Amino acid sequence: MEDDLNFDNPVKVKLARGEAVWGASAMVADPFACQLTIDTGIDWLWIDTEHAPITPEGVRLVPVLARQKGCSPLIRVAGLDANLIKKSMDAGASTIMVPQVNNAEEARAAVRYCKYAPEGTRGVSPGWTFFAGVSWDDYLPQANRETCVVVQIESVEGMKNVEEIAAVDGVDVVFAGPMDLSAAMGVIGQTKDPKVQSFLAEFPQRVRSQGKYAGVTTGAGADAQERFKQGYRCMSIGGLLFSGQFGLMRDLKELRETCRP
Repeated sequence: MEDDLNFDNPVKVKLARGEAVWGASAMVADPFACQLTIDTGIDWLWIDTEHAPITPEGVRLVPVLARQKGCSPLIRVAGLDANLIKKSMDAGASTIMVPQVNNAEEARAAVRYCKYAPEGTRGVSPGWTFFAGVSWDDYLPQANRETCVVVQIESVEGMKNVEEIAAVDGVDVVFAGPMDLSAAMGVIGQTKDPKVQSFLAEFPQRVRSQGKYAGVTTGAGADAQERFKQGYRCMSIGGLLFSGQFGLMRDLKELRETCRP
């Protein structure tokens, strides 16, 4: 299995080439559901341990499944916590998303927790390698290079500090969280509010001014195209399996209506 894996994180590689990267979530850490999502050809699989009832231990072998298909396993941790980040990475994450990053100091801490010394303080015991048949001699020298650090902007303080957060060495992607931003702006749940949309429209240029990449959650189709035009290059398009099922049932119901006598 070792020959099937390399340590070129597809998120970092494609962003560096100027390409957009697309991610999706299976909504659960079930290997079957995640494998179906991975097989759609996404660049990264969103495994959410912040809002979903999943612990770092609960992801089990899902990150290894993603790695085997050339898909970066992204784990969103529950907060800026060295222990949560360490456990998530030892489970196999090659991309870490840290929510509610408000300033450069917190962004530097996120990078520090994700990297081995001398770049950081991550403890050394990556258990996922055992299940993937990977030698520590191969992985450890490449670990810091492959790790992608994503920090989320979701507060008023974070909105003010976008540039200084993006400027932090080791931060790869700065990710806007529309739902939390709507709450921070006093229009909770109203992500289409002009205030929220105005911030989201200017966000990619603010991030790019520091040489980094902007990310956001978006719908598929026209929504994704609009975000791409605005300058977003790292986008999550939600749960493909669930959205696909809803779309299929809608089409089948429309077909049923056309078949009525």
